[in-house]
Amino acid sequence: MEINKDYLIVGAGIFGATVAERLASAGKKVLVIDRRSHLAGNIYSYTDEETGIEIHKYGSHIFHTEMNEVWDYITEFTEFNNYTHTVNTRHEGKLYPMPINLDTVNLLYGTEMSAEEAEKFITEEARKGSEKYGIVEPKNFEEKGISLVGEKLYTAFLKNYTEKQWNTSATNLSAEILSRIPVRFSHDNRYFMTAKHQGIPKDGYTKMIKNMLYSENIEVKLNTNFKDIKKDLPINIKIIYCGQVDELLDYEFGVLPWRSLRFEEEKTEDGLGEAVINEADKNVPYTRTHDYKYYQIHQPEVIEQKISYIAREYPVDFEKGGEAYYPVDSEESRELYNKYVELCKKKYPNMVLGGRLGAYQYWDMDKAIKNALELAKDLLNVRNISRLS
Repeated sequence: MEINKDYLIVGAGIFGATVAERLASAGKKVLVIDRRSHLAGNIYSYTDEETGIEIHKYGSHIFHTEMNEVWDYITEFTEFNNYTHTVNTRHEGKLYPMPINLDTVNLLYGTEMSAEEAEKFITEEARKGSEKYGIVEPKNFEEKGISLVGEKLYTAFLKNYTEKQWNTSATNLSAEILSRIPVRFSHDNRYFMTAKHQGIPKDGYTKMIKNMLYSENIEVKLNTNFKDIKKDLPINIKIIYCGQVDELLDYEFGVLPWRSLRFEEEKTEDGLGEAVINEADKNVPYTRTHDYKYYQIHQPEVIEQKISYIAREYPVDFEKGGEAYYPVDSEESRELYNKYVELCKKKYPNMVLGGRLGAYQYWDMDKAIKNALELAKDLLNVRNISRLS
């Protein structure tokens, strides 16, 4: 197999596609490979022929960003609808807005407090919880949650959901995780409240990625593993690797901590009535249920049909050879990752690690695009690619 390209990009997800598109636009010859049988990585979607529902194969993906640069870039390749994401959480059979807002508080406590009253009330609940458990500086997720919203709200909506997601006690998780979860004392139930732009591609995510990779300078090969072609690579080809570095290096230092997911899917007339419901209770083994048709607000005929295509999302432990969805971030895992980065530099001096898996980062789509755009600029301006690793 002869490979006569300037760049090899391993992974046809949103990061790899962005880098490929930018390099190709600058006249570089690019080969994109992916070991899966489809483009788009974990944002892969396809249309169910019977219902017209766009299925998000690996769980719901809602594009949202505060970055105009990213929005201006990605809208060159697709038109988005104006879907605004809202989420309810089910607790003991009742639905509550999430993230926690004024309505959440009043529903849980059976009150009719104003915003000012609720803020004072939750401040007092947090103080009581902190005193009860002797929390001065929160050392973990549980202490942070109690000190933020009090014991009752924390236990109802945060504790069990998070422990299911990570398969460990909340006391073993970083307090930093909760810094991303806002508490609002208003009726605003938008999940991404600060996003300037959000929506769903009208033609689906896979078509968006196809549009990004449509260039005479880009060749795409699916069902292709890096290890199967590396012997054919020219010595000077530059590689952007968007996969697991621990797998690439044969787990020489052990398996990096990852979490995985599995989905149970079904067509049913017993839909959710909304796109996503979180499951907060411990006795429900899955964390979320998706009803994909509700993302297609630009196609009312899809939403109004009786049939729904739902998927229940189960967090599972990662096993070698399985799908790694997101890293388990800790000081120890970061140290292990850095050891792999150093080994990768020695074994593959012309390689850059990128994307969620390669960078060992939990990035939203807009952050992945932003980092890919920056990497492409660096690649086009820096001769020695190994300096970027």
